[in-house]
Amino acid sequence: MIAVLRRLHPVHHNVPAVWNHFEEEFKTKFMDSTRELRARTQLERLAFRYPDIDGYIAEFEDLIAQANYNLASQEAINLFLKGFSKNRNLLDKVFTPPVPVTYDTMKRRLIAIVKSMQLVNSIAQNAPDFRMFRGNARPPQPPQGNQPT
Repeated sequence: MIAVLRRLHPVHHNVPAVWNHFEEEFKTKFMDSTRELRARTQLERLAFRYPDIDGYIAEFEDLIAQANYNLASQEAINLFLKGFSKNRNLLDKVFTPPVPVTYDTMKRRLIAIVKSMQLVNSIAQNAPDFRMFRGNARPPQPPQGNQPT
């Protein structure tokens, strides 16, 4: 691009596209030098909050792009999993065989696990007898009162 700019005559080739390109390159290089550092810091602090798996993934992928990480790199995968450190049961489920090794397979598995947990919780809230199987309620008691003798 620099070679092209050198061949342009300043008066005859004053093309707005050239200026726009220069302006974009300038902004990229000099305007926000701390953007990448801020994104990396936010990635270190990013944590999954049940049940918002979609929000976590969207924010993670946005920050990965801002931090100039390769989404397929081991470092990015480790940062992704670090966000689940307070949800140890999710990580245990993710690493059941066959163990996913790529970001996409881990992401798909975590989405499936969280969505199934949401479904189970929804069913448990709407069906009182189901809570018994989860260990959250005592078994139903027989009715008291007018019982035949």
